[in-house]
Amino acid sequence: MSIKLLPEEIFIEIVEILVLPHNDQRAPRLNTLRLVCRRWDELIQQTPLLWTYIWNGTNNSYVERALLCSGNLGLKVRVSLWAKVKNQNKKQFWSALLPHVDRWERAELSGSFGGSIPGALATTAAPRLRSLALDSRGSQFIDGLFPWPLPNLESLRIQDFGVPLSPQHFPSARLKHLYIDFNRQIVSPTLMLVQIFDTLRECQELISLHLTGMGFLGHIPKEKLAPINLPNLEVISVGSFMAPIECKLLETIYIPKCRMIVIRPWYHWSSTVDQVLKALENLASRIGTAKIPNRALLEARESQYETHLECDLEAVEGGDSFMYLKLEVDAEPPYHGLLEEAGPFFHHWASSFGPNTGWDVQVTSRALGSTTGMLSEFAVHFPMALTLTITLPAIIPFYVGDPPLTLFDSTGEPKFPCLEQLEIWYCKAFAQGIFQTITKRMIREDTQSDGVNPLSMCIKLPRDMDESERVELTWLEDHLAGLTLEGTDTILYGL
Repeated sequence: MSIKLLPEEIFIEIVEILVLPHNDQRAPRLNTLRLVCRRWDELIQQTPLLWTYIWNGTNNSYVERALLCSGNLGLKVRVSLWAKVKNQNKKQFWSALLPHVDRWERAELSGSFGGSIPGALATTAAPRLRSLALDSRGSQFIDGLFPWPLPNLESLRIQDFGVPLSPQHFPSARLKHLYIDFNRQIVSPTLMLVQIFDTLRECQELISLHLTGMGFLGHIPKEKLAPINLPNLEVISVGSFMAPIECKLLETIYIPKCRMIVIRPWYHWSSTVDQVLKALENLASRIGTAKIPNRALLEARESQYETHLECDLEAVEGGDSFMYLKLEVDAEPPYHGLLEEAGPFFHHWASSFGPNTGWDVQVTSRALGSTTGMLSEFAVHFPMALTLTITLPAIIPFYVGDPPLTLFDSTGEPKFPCLEQLEIWYCKAFAQGIFQTITKRMIREDTQSDGVNPLSMCIKLPRDMDESERVELTWLEDHLAGLTLEGTDTILYGL
């Protein structure tokens, strides 16, 4: 069958696949397909869905045709006012677009605006608009854009715009997702933290909240620290430059349904860590306690530049995630300083879940010294750990010494008394300790009537490990219940 004779519905599906994912190239692609034959031209012009994306980077004749051919369908509008985006007649573009503002469903306004947005936009209702993104990447203030009649706006993303945030000017009280990021440049000293707090009190339907880059927000009076009730909020992410906005916010909000918290203290973490941890500890009492699960996940991951502490509290089976806590800090001071300060908080947090709470502990690091140090701290603060995963993806030879294997005591028992499952990546520095520990456990299994605590162990083997060591481990696997070996493609030293 000739492609020109394809059934209409199949042809339209093919065109949608070719065109819809490539928004900025939609106009030239559609125009190319229309030139194939008269039938294709007619089918494309008679399919409104193909014409619902409007971008000022295309010529105005295409914009006018798209507005006509899209019928009454909702529009996705992108206005990019960057130097590289050429549109010879902005007045003609807005003249064509403004009568269709009531059809906007998604809108993105980005670039150096100045006086490029017509004042009529702020007085034109957009009842179908669900998502709005503003991004200037510079010091911009849009006078007159707000209040904009957006009664059904659900998602607002603001990056580096001096938008007046106050309840009377806010686009919608029905927001479900609010993202404000002023990281690139301080924009307006008139934007005060008190405005943010007052605005949040009106956003009772918020599901996710992201605030970052607000070190210039200034002082907030005590009378404005009245509780903020966000009954539907599930995800909150906050961070700042110089002032700990996260502390003020966490001390104020009541979020009974929260399942994820992300804290980005940015600079001066060492001077604010105690405030942040205290605020989080107080916050724990304002999070719904009826849904506390019986299992949790703690992960520490060290990179060249950052140290991460993550805490993800989840139901073991059948439940949604309860909470996710992530602390991102600079690598200075070293990880052990962070753990020393954060330890009491985690210990108190873990205790609040009761004696039946199980913890999955995961440690990832390139340095063996870091790994043993972190494990020592975790053994103190998380003795209730049920599973332990130690990942050493690439051990640099410079770091390989002879650090003590802190997982087990001299009798072969793990320092985590409740441990049920251990997964560890094999490396030479741990080899002797691993062999000794497993051998001791085998002897105790054979000689003691009560055996040893049940422990399932999985050792992941690099492909270039010594054959003699592989043979020894294979023999141990055959003689010790609960020990399994898993081959990997990892090279022992990552070279």
